[in-house]
Amino acid sequence: MRDDGFSQDSPATDTGAAGEGAVLLDDAQRAALDALLDVIVPPLPERGLPGASQVGVQGRLLGQAQALLPGVMAGLVALEAAARAEYGRGFVEVDEAQRLALTEAMRAREAGFLADLALDTVTCYYQDPRVLEAIGVEARPPAPQGYQVIAGDLTLLAPVRRRGEIWRKV
Repeated sequence: MRDDGFSQDSPATDTGAAGEGAVLLDDAQRAALDALLDVIVPPLPERGLPGASQVGVQGRLLGQAQALLPGVMAGLVALEAAARAEYGRGFVEVDEAQRLALTEAMRAREAGFLADLALDTVTCYYQDPRVLEAIGVEARPPAPQGYQVIAGDLTLLAPVRRRGEIWRKV
């Protein structure tokens, strides 16, 4: 653990009460991960949209998507070091614009950084009922009610039907 409270060590695993192989992050690591998640999907309170840190992405990452965690933690350590070198403060302490600049600079250096985390974040984000409600989608499964399908103009297929089959039957 460094003197700034941010551990460079890998996340600890626990085989006790948290469950077999559960990953435990310290408070500084959790705060840094939340800050990074909010860079990926920032909150928009004026539209009623929470940030990614508020919809359980961290829980999914620590539970179901643990394979991503080592790369994410290495990225957070690098972001922390870059923030301290450039701004004299940690990644969590710098403002949103500085966090975004640090993250973009890291992505420019390491093209794969955040790709899997961003996909997992967005997937989890758009499953949250608060997000669905805020964007005007009913927060329910598609069955048994189904979704309203807008009727299409089937006359657009007339040229295809007139053309006939263009493949060879085997």
